[in-house]
Amino acid sequence: MDRKLVFATIALAACVLHTGAIQAGDRAFAKTVPALTGAPPEGFTIGRGTIAYNSSVDGSIYKVDLRSGKGEVLVEAEPDFDLFGGECVKLGMRVDPRTNYLFVAGCKVGNALVYNAETGEEIGDYYLAPFETVINDVAITREAVYFTDFTGPYLYRLSLSKGGRLPIGDGVLPVALIGNNDNDPLASPSTANGIVATPNGDTLIIGDSATAQIYRVDPLTGHSDRIIVEPPLEGFIDGIVAHKGLLYILTPFGDGSGPDWIQVVALDKELLTGRRVGIITDPDMDGVASGAMLGNSLYVNNARYTTFPGPDTEYSLTRLKISKVQP
Repeated sequence: MDRKLVFATIALAACVLHTGAIQAGDRAFAKTVPALTGAPPEGFTIGRGTIAYNSSVDGSIYKVDLRSGKGEVLVEAEPDFDLFGGECVKLGMRVDPRTNYLFVAGCKVGNALVYNAETGEEIGDYYLAPFETVINDVAITREAVYFTDFTGPYLYRLSLSKGGRLPIGDGVLPVALIGNNDNDPLASPSTANGIVATPNGDTLIIGDSATAQIYRVDPLTGHSDRIIVEPPLEGFIDGIVAHKGLLYILTPFGDGSGPDWIQVVALDKELLTGRRVGIITDPDMDGVASGAMLGNSLYVNNARYTTFPGPDTEYSLTRLKISKVQP
């Protein structure tokens, strides 16, 4: 999720371009879903049921029902936010279903925020790193929440108490990412972006945006191994979604030629090698930044990086068929 800093052209919106629908039970889900007009978007996640959340660099969070398309502002934007002054206060998000807590990466503020995903009440604010450190994306395990750092080889761990409750006290631990060879510039991620955890929480997979590499990372020690993917990944790696043994890697502008890609990767059991089985494209994708699964559909948000953002700029979420993988 960090084409954001490379392109300050982002905004969340409400453009319901109903270009088609597919069935879920006896109810139709639209292919495109409105988001919040004029609020530059980046993070996206799905919580309980069909409720999704779209965050903006301006600090706002939009809550929307993917079934009905109806939404509301859950968290208001920061007052006097200046996008063109380089401000950025919210990026990646994930919901812990045990508590319905919404964990949010604090971008250039260097913090992590926690909200009640139902009411929008702020219930936690944790400073992970100094101001101007870009806290980028989020993964939740049974015992901790992990945040990536786009500005250095670090990972931040926020320990959780039993049942996913917030820690008593600070609970923040910085973890240095260390590869096998300190002289190798690709030994560990230095512009870390998307992050997912294995089901047991013992291993993290982190994407490096600038180098188009992905890494297997031990969340306790920070030891990282570069995952060798054939054919190699391309482009600017943004958000990562894991589903049924596959990684869906969001790549705005694809290989640089223009259209967005979702690169689909199958990993070996040791998580050391992978095969890029194909890509997903769709004309409704426009600067994909973050995504999440609902059933067998992948929803992505569209930051529209090449569109000048203004108060009336419209944006949407796109529903993708994961079966539509092209070689």
